[in-house]
Amino acid sequence: MESQVRGFIKDSKSQVDSEVGSIGWSKELETGIDVLDGQHRRYIELLNDYIENAKKNITTPEQKDVQLNESLGFLREYAKEHFSTEESIMIDAGFPGYEDHRHEHLYFLRHVGELCKELETKGFSPKLSREVNYYTIEWFINHILLLDMQLADFLNTRH
Repeated sequence: MESQVRGFIKDSKSQVDSEVGSIGWSKELETGIDVLDGQHRRYIELLNDYIENAKKNITTPEQKDVQLNESLGFLREYAKEHFSTEESIMIDAGFPGYEDHRHEHLYFLRHVGELCKELETKGFSPKLSREVNYYTIEWFINHILLLDMQLADFLNTRH
């Protein structure tokens, strides 16, 4: 699957440990489901906080690792809460793609949990940063553009 994320990244020339600038909201990401759009916007805000923490010059690598791990853990917990909301909407609506959609959520949460553990045990590295960026940025935005839009289309055809 080719990434559709590049148009959402601002200031991609900034050479940060994470190799990414801030992430912007776009009308393209709007599902038309207010609660989900609000949660998606909040996730992007939290993601930008994580990116900012990755950019900061913190006195010791240990401080940076702790701060990044806290940010990434918080981001993961917020995603878990958001996915729960999405799944409730799918169940209530009888969405036929529920199982596949839920499977993608579980995969994301499991993998980001593994990345949190790696950050905690091994500390920050450029390789880990690229992996975190993929799962917290590209995966999430592609998920909205593909799977969440399928849910939105389903809900819109029911009204």
